Amino acid sequence: MSVIEQSVLDRVRQPVERALGLPNDCYTDAAYFEWEKKAVFFANWAAIGFGKDIPKAGDAMPVDFLGMPLLAVRDQDGKINVFQNTCRHRGMILLEEKANLRGVIRCPYHSWCYDLNGD
Repeated sequence: MSVIEQSVLDRVRQPVERALGLPNDCYTDAAYFEWEKKAVFFANWAAIGFGKDIPKAGDAMPVDFLGMPLLAVRDQDGKINVFQNTCRHRGMILLEEKANLRGVIRCPYHSWCYDLNGD
């Protein structure tokens, strides 16, 4: 099943006396999981870490969020930014492990650079 059928959700949303649980496929089918990722996690705010994980300016932390590579960075003004952890040029992962960056995020493939604000 590529998307959750409305009738499945309608059965769950009934008053408790008439409501039915989700079918087993909702817990095991990859298509349901893809739908759920988009509907629940990617369409809303989600916690991927804590500010204490990157306490100093230049601290950067890669995060895998349900298969999406993200990069949390504390800029020089102390603001935390989160970007996709891929270079716009060739899609290379920018940072493999937690580090303190000195000035820029540099792609290891062709050295494209991004400042800590994403520019």
